[in-house]
Amino acid sequence: MSSENLPKTRPVSSEDIEYFASTGARVIHGNSALGAEYNADHFGKYFGSTTVAVFPRNTEQVSRILAHCNRNLISVVTQGGNSGTAGGAIAQCGELIVSLRNMNKVREMDVVSGVLVADGGCILEDLDNHAREHGYIMPVDLGAKKKCMIGGNVSTNAGGLRYLRYGSMHGTVLGIEAVLPDGRVLDALSTLKKDASGYDVKQLFIGAEGTLGIVTAVAVALAPKPQSTQLAVFGLADFASIQGAFVLARQTLGEIVSAFEFWERRCTELVVEHEGYTSPLSAVHEFYVLVETRGSFAAHDSEKMDMFLDLLRDQALVDEMRVVRDTCEIEQTWLFRSQMAEAHSKSGCMHVYDFSLPSKHQHALLVAVKSHLQDAGLYNVDDAQVKDVTIFGHIGDDNIHLQVIAREFGGVVERAMEPWVYQWVGSHDGSVAAEHGLGAHKGQFLRYAKSPVVIETMKSLKQLLDPNNIMNPGKHIALA
Repeated sequence: MSSENLPKTRPVSSEDIEYFASTGARVIHGNSALGAEYNADHFGKYFGSTTVAVFPRNTEQVSRILAHCNRNLISVVTQGGNSGTAGGAIAQCGELIVSLRNMNKVREMDVVSGVLVADGGCILEDLDNHAREHGYIMPVDLGAKKKCMIGGNVSTNAGGLRYLRYGSMHGTVLGIEAVLPDGRVLDALSTLKKDASGYDVKQLFIGAEGTLGIVTAVAVALAPKPQSTQLAVFGLADFASIQGAFVLARQTLGEIVSAFEFWERRCTELVVEHEGYTSPLSAVHEFYVLVETRGSFAAHDSEKMDMFLDLLRDQALVDEMRVVRDTCEIEQTWLFRSQMAEAHSKSGCMHVYDFSLPSKHQHALLVAVKSHLQDAGLYNVDDAQVKDVTIFGHIGDDNIHLQVIAREFGGVVERAMEPWVYQWVGSHDGSVAAEHGLGAHKGQFLRYAKSPVVIETMKSLKQLLDPNNIMNPGKHIALA
C-alpha cells in the first residue's frame, strides 16, 4: 500500500468506545476480544489487527457512528458475514469494524409484486427461506449463502451459481438505503421496477465494497419459486465440447436453463480426496459439466431436456451423461460442485483468481498459466512450489475461477503470477474481478482492464463522497 493510500486517521480511543456504546450499538473491544472470526478472511490469506468492533441495530445508530468517525478521522471497515475471498472486509490497519450482524430483519414482503425489503445484515439463505414461504426465491445463490449477508452481496456485486438465469445485482436490486461517510442517510430504497427520474444512484453502491458508505437495507426483485427442477451432469473429453454443449443448451433448453457449470478432472479429484464426496459420474473425464433447468411445468421441462440429450448424443459431444430429477440427489450434486473452493484450500495455499473472460479464451488461460509457471521452474518439476493449477466456473456468464495451489502464500509464486496473469487477461478482453471484488489487492491491476478515464471517474466519485477517506481506505479503487 503506497503512502498516498494510507488513511490519515487515528486509532479508536476509550472516549470513542464510550460514544459508540451511547448510540445503543453493541461494542466489543480488547486485544483478545476479536479473533479470526473478524480478523481473518475465509481462506486464511488476509489478516487484520483491529481491536474494536461495533454492532449497530438500526440505520440511525449506523448514521451516528459514521458521523462521529468522519468528524474524528477514524477509519471504518464494514463487515457482514466475512465470507469474502479478496480481503475487502478485513481491517488490515486496525480500522474500526462496523458489523451488520445485528441488522437482520425483513422490513417488507410484497407478495403481489414479488419484492422483498431487508436489512443489510440478513443472511442470504434466511432471506431465500423467507421468500420461499411466499412462493418466491432470492435471485442470487452463492456457495456461502449460509453465512454471507445481503448487504455484502450488494457491496461486492456478487454473481453466483444462477447468474445465467437471474442476472446481476445491478438488475435485481431495486433500491438501497445507505449511510454516507458523513453520517447522512441516502434513502434510495425504492421498490419500483421502472424509474427514469434522474441518475440511478443506487448503482454506485453495487460493487463499491464499502468504500462509499454502508448499505443498511436492500429492496430486491424476487424470482418465482420453480415448480420443476432438473439437473444433468456430463463427462467430456475437451473444452471445445463444453462450448458446443453450451450452445445447444441455450438453443434447446431456452428460457428454462438456469445454470451451466464446468470443471476439470483435477477439481473432481480434490473434492473426492478432501471432502469425501463421490464423483457424480462413474468414469473419469477430462472435463465435467453441470446443467440445471428450472421451470413451471415438469412434463414440458422434461421434454426439452430429453431433446437436449438427444442432440448431445447425435453430435457426440459427451462421453457420459446422468440426469437427476430427485430433489435430494439434486442437492447432493450441487453440494459436490459448491465444495470445490473449500477442497482446493485444504490441498495447499490457494491463490484464487476470479476473472471474466470470453469463453474462447478460457482454456487458453489454463494452458498459458501452466506453461508460464513451468518455464519459471515452479510447476511440473521436482519439489515444485506449485502443486496444482485448475479451473472451474460459470461458463454461462464467462466467469472463470483459476486456482494456483502453492506451498505458501505470496513469495515466488505470487511474484511469478502477478502482474503477468492480469496482463494476460486484460489483453484477452477480460476483467480482473468477475464476482469476488477488488478487495485488498486487485485494485492495482485494474489498469489492465479499465481505461484511465474510467479509473479517474471512479476516483472522483470516491473523493466526492468520502473526502476524508475513512471508508475502507487503501483498498479497491485506492490501489489503482
